[in-house]
Amino acid sequence: MDVRSRVGLVVAGTVAALLLGACGGEPAGGSQPTVAKAKLQTLAKEKLEAAAKRKAKSVICEDGIVGEVGATQRCVLTAKDGTKIGVTARVDGIEGRGADARVSIDFKVDDKPIE
Repeated sequence: MDVRSRVGLVVAGTVAALLLGACGGEPAGGSQPTVAKAKLQTLAKEKLEAAAKRKAKSVICEDGIVGEVGATQRCVLTAKDGTKIGVTARVDGIEGRGADARVSIDFKVDDKPIE
């Protein structure tokens, strides 16, 4: 049985658009808007669980993600059985600007678990 079947967390496609204004917004000084770490972790867990139709124990990301096409962030999903598998969050589209911007994030699960 391959790890994707065992962990049950294969995700295909793009996660629904996310309103940046509710997720960190645009920092003072006009720099790039971001999705906060806590919001990214929650979104990743919800979307991965929905795609797999199974519950995960947790998803922990290194940081938030910048609202810029191509930006990435690494996360680790822990399955109920304790198996840890890497996940890459990648911004694949943005509509609008600043606090009103909407960003699409794609979550890709690694082929092998973390050892």
